[in-house]
Amino acid sequence: MKTIVTEFQFVESFRLCGRETQFSVRARYALFDHFEQFEEDTDTEITFDPIGICCGWAEYPSALKASNDYCFKGNELETEEAALDWLEDRTRVVQFDGGIVIQQF
Repeated sequence: MKTIVTEFQFVESFRLCGRETQFSVRARYALFDHFEQFEEDTDTEITFDPIGICCGWAEYPSALKASNDYCFKGNELETEEAALDWLEDRTRVVQFDGGIVIQQF
C-alpha cells in the first residue's frame, strides 16, 4: 500500500508531527524537490518518513557554517564556494534561497 505525497503534504507533515521548527518552510520545499528529483533520477521510490528526515538532515544558513560545525579546520575554506565544494565531496547538499540542507555525516 502506498500514498503519493504532494508538495503541500510533505511541507505540512513536519508541523503535524511536531517538527515544524526542524526546517524552515523554504528548506522543506527544497527537500521535497530534492527527493522528487532523486526518485526520478534513480527510478527508486522513497518511503516518506519526516522523523527520519529530521534525524538524517540538517539545515544551515550557509555552507561555511555547516563546514565549521563538522570541525573542518583549514584555510582553504574561507569562501562559501570552497565550503560548498568541501561539503559536496562528502555528502548530499540541497541549496535553496536562504541556506542549505545537508545529509548529516
